[in-house]
Amino acid sequence: MSAPVQHPFTILPGGKPASSSPGAPLARGTLHLMPGGVREELPGALAEAVEAARQMRLEIERRIARALEAFEDRG
Repeated sequence: MSAPVQHPFTILPGGKPASSSPGAPLARGTLHLMPGGVREELPGALAEAVEAARQMRLEIERRIARALEAFEDRG
């Protein structure tokens, strides 16, 4: 009998904080695996993470701006 196949992936701790309410699990799309060696894929993974963080920041800024405008409109 052959040994189980070993994959070069490591699942890191993360996801929802323990203090959050138990709701629906995180979507599969929130976990992005990049196959390959660590050194070969690290720059690409970092660039992808930085771009995702920038997009999230822009979305947060848009939501804050909309909320502030709605608050000011209440006058």
